[in-house]
Amino acid sequence: MNKKALTIPLILSGLSLGLLLAPAGVHAQSRSGSFTTVQHGYEHGYRDGYEYGLDARSRNVAMDYRTDVFEAADRGYRSFMGPLDEYRQGYREGYRIGAQEGFNGARTGLERTFGERDEPAASVYRERHWDYQDVAADVGYREGVGAGLKDFREHHSYKPQEHDAWKDADHGYDKAFGNKADYKRAYRLAFENGYRDGFGTR
Repeated sequence: MNKKALTIPLILSGLSLGLLLAPAGVHAQSRSGSFTTVQHGYEHGYRDGYEYGLDARSRNVAMDYRTDVFEAADRGYRSFMGPLDEYRQGYREGYRIGAQEGFNGARTGLERTFGERDEPAASVYRERHWDYQDVAADVGYREGVGAGLKDFREHHSYKPQEHDAWKDADHGYDKAFGNKADYKRAYRLAFENGYRDGFGTR
């Protein structure tokens, strides 16, 4: 058998191995592009774990991700997301990875997991019947992470409330959510949390 004939099986084998080793959050998307239950759990778990890792690091204590929150693995769960067992599977994987990366001060996973979505992905919120708190928390956190990462990399001072996104606080808002002031409050809180994680300052 010649070298060219061997190349294709080796490439395919490498791709398969890559998918198996990828974090749950990477390959938990359905073919339609909407979130699976595992993906919901992974993102919630990663965020909680990352903040736990940052806190442990800031207090200079040993990091053990197997917390009560990790064991329960149901924080942020809503019935529309799907089976709780699948959510817990994704949550624990996300929490474990997030805690390790937060403790180590790594930001690549945070950016990969919570990079801003394309505008059409707003349809995911409608399909899943998210309420204003869910949408504000998701959109605000993602945009806060992006702003925090940008300010950190450009050596700016810590200034979440000086960003136009925080001041407007209405990205993702829909009249169906009701009171816009309530949405803005939830958005700003999420933005500040995301900014803190992206910038790396507690």
